[in-house]
Amino acid sequence: MSIVLAILLFCAAGCLAEDLIAEEQYRPAYKSEYPAHRPAYPEPKYPSYSKPSYPSYPSHSTYPAYPKYCDPKAAPKCAENSTSHWCLTDEEYPVYEVKYAIDYDPLVLKKYADVADQSANDLVDGVSKEQEEKFDYSFYKGKQFDEGNWVGGEGFICPSDVAYSRPLRAKNTAGEWRVIVQDIAWPTYTQTQRTETCLFPEAACRTLAPCHFSKCLQKHTVHRMLSFDPCDERRGVFIDTYKLPSACSCHIPVKA
Repeated sequence: MSIVLAILLFCAAGCLAEDLIAEEQYRPAYKSEYPAHRPAYPEPKYPSYSKPSYPSYPSHSTYPAYPKYCDPKAAPKCAENSTSHWCLTDEEYPVYEVKYAIDYDPLVLKKYADVADQSANDLVDGVSKEQEEKFDYSFYKGKQFDEGNWVGGEGFICPSDVAYSRPLRAKNTAGEWRVIVQDIAWPTYTQTQRTETCLFPEAACRTLAPCHFSKCLQKHTVHRMLSFDPCDERRGVFIDTYKLPSACSCHIPVKA
C-alpha cells in the first residue's frame, strides 16, 4: 500500500514540473513601454569663477608711518637765519590750508579787523607822514662821544626803524610760531602793523649829556591778529596775540 502511494506521489510531482516548464516556455517576453535609454540632455553650464587672489604679506610685521612731529616752537624756514620774531616773506606759506580754513569758518569776518592805510598822520601826534619819512639818522652810530651823537637834523633822540608790516608768520606771546592770515591766501584782506625797532638798543640817547646815563630802550605792544596753526590744522583760523616792537624810548635812570 505504501509503495503504491509513493508511486502516485512521484507521478503527481512529475506532472506538476512538466506543467511549470510548459507555462514558462509560452510566457510572452516583457516589453517596456518606455525607451530602453534615456534621451541625452545637454549638460548644464555653470559660470566659471576665478580663484580670488589674496595679498601677499611680508614675513615681518609692518606698521603705518606716523606723521612727522611738528614742534610749534621751532623756527620756520623763513626765520632760520634771523633773530626776528616774524617773517615778511615765506616760501612755505600754506596758502591752500589757510583758504580751506577760511572757507569753512562762518564767523571769520567777525574775527577780522584791520586798518590797511596807516601813517604818522594818524598814529604820531605832531609829526606828519612827510616829516617822518625825511628823518635821517645816517650820521648816528650809537656812540655817545662820537660827533654824530651831537649833530643832526630833525628826528627822535632814540632813532628807530619805522615800518608798516604785514607779517606772514610770527611768534606769539607763548613762544609758538603761527601763520598770519594775509591777502596771499585771502585776497583784499590784510593785517597791517606799525613797528618801530631801535637802531641801537641800549645806546645813549642822542644829544643828551653823559651825566644823565641815558639809554635807548625798546618798547613792545601786544597785537591781536587772525592766525592759523600749521601744527594743528583742525583749529582753523583764530585770534592770537603777538608782541611786536612799538617804540624806541629814551630812559634816564634814578641817580645814585
